[in-house]
Amino acid sequence: MPPGFKLSEYLEGYPSEVKVKRAIYIGERSKPLAAESYAIALSELRDSTRNVTLYDELHQRLRQLGQAPERDAIWAEKTRNENVCMREDLRTAVARAVAQGQKREAMRGQKELAQHLMACGAWAEATRAWHDAREYCTSVEEQAQLHLEAAQIAALEERWVQVGSFAQRAQLALAKGTAAAAQQQQAIDLLQLQASVGEGRWLTVVAAVGGAGAGVDALLAEGRCPVAARDLALYGTLAGLVALSRDDIKRRLIGGAEFSRLFDHMPECLRLLQSFYASRYTECLGLLDGMLAVAGLDPLLGRHVAQLHAAIRENTVVLYTQPFVSSSLETMARALRFESRAALEATLARLIERKLISARIDGTKGFLVKCVPSARDTALESVERMYATFSLQAELMLSRVQFLEEECVLSKRS
Repeated sequence: MPPGFKLSEYLEGYPSEVKVKRAIYIGERSKPLAAESYAIALSELRDSTRNVTLYDELHQRLRQLGQAPERDAIWAEKTRNENVCMREDLRTAVARAVAQGQKREAMRGQKELAQHLMACGAWAEATRAWHDAREYCTSVEEQAQLHLEAAQIAALEERWVQVGSFAQRAQLALAKGTAAAAQQQQAIDLLQLQASVGEGRWLTVVAAVGGAGAGVDALLAEGRCPVAARDLALYGTLAGLVALSRDDIKRRLIGGAEFSRLFDHMPECLRLLQSFYASRYTECLGLLDGMLAVAGLDPLLGRHVAQLHAAIRENTVVLYTQPFVSSSLETMARALRFESRAALEATLARLIERKLISARIDGTKGFLVKCVPSARDTALESVERMYATFSLQAELMLSRVQFLEEECVLSKRS
């Protein structure tokens, strides 16, 4: 972990269900942080949710780690009984309102039922409850909100296709309304951003991050934002290093008005981008290792860490070789923080094969040598291109002549 990293501060500010999910994710993937992560999740479950099943599961995990947290058996039993009663009471209230033709009361009861199921951790049932609530909607804004709630549950379960589908339905519902719904639009934008990160669509992530900052600020103030401002900085920085050219990184990220204000929440991102743009690759890759350690704790980015590291490393290799006619493999391996010269040569071979670098590896002398085409080769390639163009034009001309001849024959017969 980066110096000064504090897990409790990292998890602060998220809604309860997001905080619990992130804490469990970290505990499952980081042994040094497992006990602390599960303890935070256990406390959050006890204080802010009604999910007794997950509470007992985390309590058991802590015991397996050698911890001895006190299980609140009274709270667990009381909450479990209350959950059963509340669920039946809410369903009865909805049925009564429907029987009496009170759509607004039925809508309110169905919404409370869905929120209760969410608090209990019954996400599949909560999604069905939001679907059922559509029958009682009295406005397009309510329809949009139902789709948003379903999309947020899908995001917690990392079902990105469904997130995109529900967000699109919410967008269509909002388009039918007459009143502006800025907060709902901000929530839609953030859900689409989460789906893009989860699916690894990096160019889309860069485009989405720039305009999402205001939405994060508004939703954070209400305590219901699924991502933090530092998450946006991290997503945009790593996605930009993968998907953007060096000049675009300078223009859109380092100098971009919308993106630059996110650096206040995670200054390490600005230092990483500046070192990349300034060609200080040893420093850049050192900062990248610390950044990816944090990214590994993020449920959206965690599965992409290896891919991000490989792609950004390849970009630095390509840029490193551009100014030089030849480069020492030993010097390059040290500068780009490769574990060995053999690992660098393997990367260079892949880049040469993909035609991202025009060079050859001189293993005997230990150099990468650029392939500079001779004037004769350049002239020959030009002639071959002209030949291919003229051949195509000749074939098209012959086809047209043949077509005209057939037309003439048919017209004479008629």
